[in-house]
Amino acid sequence: MAVESASLEHKTRKQIYNYIYSNPGVPFKIIMNFLSLNKSTLTYHLKYLEKSNQITSKREGRQRHYFCNQQPSIESKNQLPIMENTLNKNQQKILDLVKNQPGISVKDLNFRTRINQSTIEYNLNRLIELKLIWKVKTDNGIGYEYITKDILRKEMFNRLLKKLLTNEIDEETYHRIRRKLEDLDLEELEPRQ
Repeated sequence: MAVESASLEHKTRKQIYNYIYSNPGVPFKIIMNFLSLNKSTLTYHLKYLEKSNQITSKREGRQRHYFCNQQPSIESKNQLPIMENTLNKNQQKILDLVKNQPGISVKDLNFRTRINQSTIEYNLNRLIELKLIWKVKTDNGIGYEYITKDILRKEMFNRLLKKLLTNEIDEETYHRIRRKLEDLDLEELEPRQ
């Protein structure tokens, strides 16, 4: 869950931090309404959390959106790897759309989810960090694709072929690496289900 620190010892402040942690990119008014806080109390605690470097905010139009600076490390020895079923609601919604529509753009995600663009971009970056999706070039620009074992293998072969065609490797090296790739078990590299 959320990171413990001296700035989070205050009960209300901790509630605010945990809500932002669970809902990255959440706007001020939603935090205020969900936690039933008055404007001045919420403003005070948000400023405190920003000064203590626990959160950051980004203005989009007339609204300010809040994000946590600390995220759990999937390399922590005392923590299990992050699995898809631990994603927040927005991340799961975005991931489902990326799975069902490979190459989907931020604009299409915004249209289909009604989640604001900064929140979508934050969550896409989070899904990339978790190695569940990656950016791809499409006819319309940049899109996102779910990473499967087959897609990962195909990408590795494409990169190898590109190295051969640009003379970064010779033909003998190409064939040797290709044979190793064909024998490679990608189970450990496959995204978590």
